[in-house]
Amino acid sequence: MTDSLVGTTDSATTSADAPLEKTLDVQRRNFFPFSLLWFSIVALELSLLAGVSITESDIWVHLRNAQELLTRHSFLRADLYTFTTAGAPLLNFEWLSELPYYLAFRAWGLPGLLAVYMVLLWLIFGVVYYLALRRGANGGDAALVTMAAVALGYCSFGPRMHHFGWLCLAVLLLVLERFQRTGKGLWLLPPLFALWINLHGSWVFGFVVVGTYIVTGLVEGQWNNVVAERWTPAQLKKLLLVSAASAVALFANPYGYKLVWYPFELLSRQQAVRDNMTEWQSVDFHSGWGKLAMCMILALLAAAWFSPQPWKLRDVLLAAFAVWASLTHLRFLLFAAIMLVPILGPRLRLFPPYDAKKDKPWLNLAISAAIVAIIVGSYPSAAQLQKTLDAYFPRDALRFMQQKQITGRLFHYYAFGGYIEWNAPTLKTFADPRTDIFVYNGVLDDYLKINAIDRPLELLDKYKIDYVLFPVNRPLTYVLDHSAGWRRIYEDKVAKLYERVPAGVSTLKVQSN
Repeated sequence: MTDSLVGTTDSATTSADAPLEKTLDVQRRNFFPFSLLWFSIVALELSLLAGVSITESDIWVHLRNAQELLTRHSFLRADLYTFTTAGAPLLNFEWLSELPYYLAFRAWGLPGLLAVYMVLLWLIFGVVYYLALRRGANGGDAALVTMAAVALGYCSFGPRMHHFGWLCLAVLLLVLERFQRTGKGLWLLPPLFALWINLHGSWVFGFVVVGTYIVTGLVEGQWNNVVAERWTPAQLKKLLLVSAASAVALFANPYGYKLVWYPFELLSRQQAVRDNMTEWQSVDFHSGWGKLAMCMILALLAAAWFSPQPWKLRDVLLAAFAVWASLTHLRFLLFAAIMLVPILGPRLRLFPPYDAKKDKPWLNLAISAAIVAIIVGSYPSAAQLQKTLDAYFPRDALRFMQQKQITGRLFHYYAFGGYIEWNAPTLKTFADPRTDIFVYNGVLDDYLKINAIDRPLELLDKYKIDYVLFPVNRPLTYVLDHSAGWRRIYEDKVAKLYERVPAGVSTLKVQSN
């Protein structure tokens, strides 16, 4: 009886997919359909936003990690960069993502960094845009939803390692969509997860998605506007076997079970990270991203209320999880953006259905070529990117320190840590973006206290700090400017450098740029 019901559902699904397949087939024969023109506009948006978000503080420590790996030919297992946690055990859980950035930087410098992460964004949003089309969205509607999703996820832009993880998520959605349609392609998941765990810890979200697909396929029925279709026994068996194989594939990494456990360790032991790092905070609805997130939520509710299409139980649960995760932690707005495009795109009906007879492929190609020309023409040069970075990072201050051969213990702004380690590797830093190792020994807590002017001079004495490098117009710089125990020896528009005053030594003249 069950097999009979499943067969009826599959036949109905195949029949319902027939018009979509016909539309897609027409678009394939149309060598440059309107949908490609729409995505070129999305690509332009991504390119323009990518160029202004190059000041990512984490990238520098990742470049240093990749350099160490390729130089020493061994994986990092202990801290080599700081004096506060020297020798502390660590897991470089993004080691594979670091290599493309490092190789691109070695070959093309800063434009290479921008190119890697721009291509990643094109691929991520290109896949989810295609999935929206695959599910029946008009090219214009899918593009509008994708452009809104790009704006929603912009807070996580920059040359960051997690984009490799989100690309794996997009590929996972593509594989599962194909399996549901054709019953093929599921064998790609174990190698995908084996790659994913070496790229980024977001593989956990992959198992949430796969688990949701499995669980929602265990039931069949319709509840108002929500429907569920049961997997056939053969499909369910494949899903369970491939999921088990994917779990085993996670152990194909240089750190073994410790890398598999790391995301759960982050949740259980790194409360200070979640409490104090901006991207781990909840969404503030007074901010631009908060307002955009609210618009996406309202769009979901409107789609649920007005759309005549039934909702798949799978999409309801995945949309709810994506919204919950993104509102709980700002860094997951990009995750929500990826998940919601294929769900909302097919439900938007602002543009008329695609008509192949009215399509003009040569015009589409010409306009897209013009957009590509704009992307290429607006691509920033190395000098422009360097100027952007110099307004944020203490490049000249580091040059001054190197000229004066300053090598003492340095306390610095947290975001400067990786930049110092990459550009002045002889200096031992206080901390850097590898926040986990600084949580366990209290270094992060002490940094936060100093930054908040909670016994700053006492804590600087605790770590026997010789020099302080901090941005201008910060509370700490005010304290040091008015402290007899410290003197300012360098200042520019970005940072101030202070030196501890030895007993009986006169104050030196400040060098300003």
